[in-house]
Amino acid sequence: MSDRTFRLAPSDIDQAFERNEFRVVFQPKVELATQHVTGAEVFIRWQHPTYGLLPPGLFLEFIEAQGRMSELTGFVFHESLKAAARWRSMGRDWAVSVNVGPRDLVSEGFASGLAALIGEYGLRPEHVVIEVPERALAQDPEALSVALVAVRETGVQVALDGGGIVPVDLSQYSPMPFTSIKVGGTAIIRLAQRLGLKGAGAIAARLRFARQYGLEAVAVGAEDEAMMKGLELVGFTAVQGIWVQKPMPLDDLIAWDGTWARGNGALDIQPPSVVVTPARPAKVLATAPASAAVAHAATVKPQPAARAPEANAVSKEDMQRALEAVRARRPTAPAAAEVKPAQTIAEAKSALAAARKVPVKTPMPAMDLSDLEDVVEDEEVSAPPAFGQQKGEALSQQRGEKAEPCPPMKSLVERRKGQGGAQTPTRRPAQDGVY
Repeated sequence: MSDRTFRLAPSDIDQAFERNEFRVVFQPKVELATQHVTGAEVFIRWQHPTYGLLPPGLFLEFIEAQGRMSELTGFVFHESLKAAARWRSMGRDWAVSVNVGPRDLVSEGFASGLAALIGEYGLRPEHVVIEVPERALAQDPEALSVALVAVRETGVQVALDGGGIVPVDLSQYSPMPFTSIKVGGTAIIRLAQRLGLKGAGAIAARLRFARQYGLEAVAVGAEDEAMMKGLELVGFTAVQGIWVQKPMPLDDLIAWDGTWARGNGALDIQPPSVVVTPARPAKVLATAPASAAVAHAATVKPQPAARAPEANAVSKEDMQRALEAVRARRPTAPAAAEVKPAQTIAEAKSALAAARKVPVKTPMPAMDLSDLEDVVEDEEVSAPPAFGQQKGEALSQQRGEKAEPCPPMKSLVERRKGQGGAQTPTRRPAQDGVY
């Protein structure tokens, strides 16, 4: 989704709570030793009427900035405890894990209010797990330590969620509030497999700490078979990821037979009752739903296309007569004139021109040089002065000088006659470079 088109307004949050647009999905957690489901983590989704199904990374920061995170946390807790009560009534001994932000944890009366809410749904505190991000512990460890101890005293389990990237000294917490440690991220899990329990670094230290104190170590984000191999050897006791199963609605989780998905399928299952409009919310008319239109279209049978009338049969003789009639209407080309053999080339050209009806160009009569001189003198008298000559005369008049006329053409012709008439110009030597 492009950031240029994705915009949320505070009114969208109000409409989301009023129209129940928030959804919760559950991803099962499996124990590695028995491969049995021991719990499920809750994820929030927003079924936005314009942008469709939104993951939490696209709206949680916006809701927190608007000061509405406590409302969303309360909604998630109610839906999570309701789901846990439902699957426990069906004999599923699963715990439900809920992510809680640091502001909600340090709020006054959080631990007591959570214990009372768990009792309203008929659950025991050990059926609920509170997941705390490790970055929150690094920011304010003292305040969160007090809040986590208060939550743990109610019997609710506490999980440290992170990849071991943020340095958190777990040995400073006394009493120990954590019951499990979650290491998330594909790259982090692969790194933990390469390092092992004896390796250096925060990840290996975190896994060694979990084994030393008997804490559950969950590998979050397992997505292929290679990642599943050797998880127990490096200290993991449980696994969660799309290789086991993707996050899904409650009804699908309860109907799940335990078969691992092995990475197949989408990350989210879209609720079938929700209509997603990618661009703008569509106007749904209550009087004419889409299902009624589809049903009506199914009852209408398409009319067969009208067949074109068949043309009358045409015999071979009719086609032949029509062809002959077309040929008779074509204009006949005129026959070429017969050209008799000529004795000379001139006669042959005249005969060919007569055949093509092209007039023969008569040669120009020879002109005497004296006639040429008369023509040139007449042209000089009648022709207007040249542009350069006019400009030169104007400049001469301005300076008070008399313009020198161009030498007459007659002298040039006489000079040429004195040199022997019209002679063929000779080329200069090649070394002059002028031809």
